[in-house]
Amino acid sequence: MANKIIVCQTGARHRYLIPQVLEQSGMLYRLYTDTTAYSSLGKFASFLNKYFRAPNSVKRLTRRIPNIPLNKLFTTDRLFVKKLIKGLFKKDSLSLRFLHYTGFAKKCIAWGVGDADCIYSMYIENIEFLKYAKSKGLKIVVDIYETPMTYKYLLEELDNHPEYGFLSSQKESYSYSHEVRMHYMEDLLKLADYYTVPSQFVIKSMKEFRNFDENKVLYLPYASSITTEKYSYTPVKHRLIWVGNDPVRKGLLYCAKAADILKQRYPDLDFRIIGAVSDEFKKSPDFKNLNFIGVLNKQQLQNEYRSAEAYVFPTLFEGFAGTVIEAASCGCPIITTECAGTDMKEFPAIYIPTHDVDAIVDSVEKIFEDASIRDNLSKDVYEYSATPKSETYKENLVKYLSNI
Repeated sequence: MANKIIVCQTGARHRYLIPQVLEQSGMLYRLYTDTTAYSSLGKFASFLNKYFRAPNSVKRLTRRIPNIPLNKLFTTDRLFVKKLIKGLFKKDSLSLRFLHYTGFAKKCIAWGVGDADCIYSMYIENIEFLKYAKSKGLKIVVDIYETPMTYKYLLEELDNHPEYGFLSSQKESYSYSHEVRMHYMEDLLKLADYYTVPSQFVIKSMKEFRNFDENKVLYLPYASSITTEKYSYTPVKHRLIWVGNDPVRKGLLYCAKAADILKQRYPDLDFRIIGAVSDEFKKSPDFKNLNFIGVLNKQQLQNEYRSAEAYVFPTLFEGFAGTVIEAASCGCPIITTECAGTDMKEFPAIYIPTHDVDAIVDSVEKIFEDASIRDNLSKDVYEYSATPKSETYKENLVKYLSNI
């Protein structure tokens, strides 16, 4: 039974849900992470954000709030600073990515394992520390939150769309990211005692690796980070939304093409894009019929979900799309693909093929032209989300970790 667990994660993965749940259950021993809102760099970012127009990268640092006791929080700014400094002089993205992973692992080893009996780590970012902890007799649980083949698929997508020339600059980063993941993946699957996995889509993709052991899988679909006490869906006519920070993976290219067609039929179309999307997309004439809103807080995002006739999310591959569950909890009808990670047999949505602009247009027109379809989808998806998915997720996480 694991009851003294160290959670290791760079960034605010799952909005720090894992350490928060374990703290509430009395199972959290420590949280090892990088820059947070409480660290020196995080406090400086909060200052910049308060008095200046800070970039999205700075805003993200201010939102890293773990909400656990500070005596259990082990954080370091050195990784961010070292990566920034070396990035000024070194253009090798692969070495920078290795730098972050290996730098974090070295810091975790320096912090040690104390009296812990288990490590819960995010994907491949800390494998050297996992080896160290394993040598000390600790159990290893790895959160595999998306398909290992993500960057391979992204490279294929860029090759399929040479017309978007400004995206070619991402090829090097995607290629390096894929190489790093492939470098670590087999060792990680062998090293881990268990891996938590959010969807059958991820499990299917993991079967390509020889060291994958299905007996190690802890199936753990995510819950929504947004909770609503009552149904309050009030759609604005011909308004659509898309939410995300990764336009290529999450199908924004296809939303743009669909918007060009829909705008001709519905001149008042308002296709709103929420999230940290680069200026290159905003400036490109290929995306002229999209309304880029930017980064919103949780309350603002809820209002967007509640006022849209549909959440259009033609994602190409996910682990489990948290935004889909967020939209559901606000009663927003959803148009998405089987790659969103939701259970297609249970989750009420309009499912379309990937890479299919015509399917997006046809699905949107059904909702625009028939309010009963829209309203029934809204009620169905809200009722689905109203069941205690969040509590089920927390209960299953604690149950799994208590029994390893």
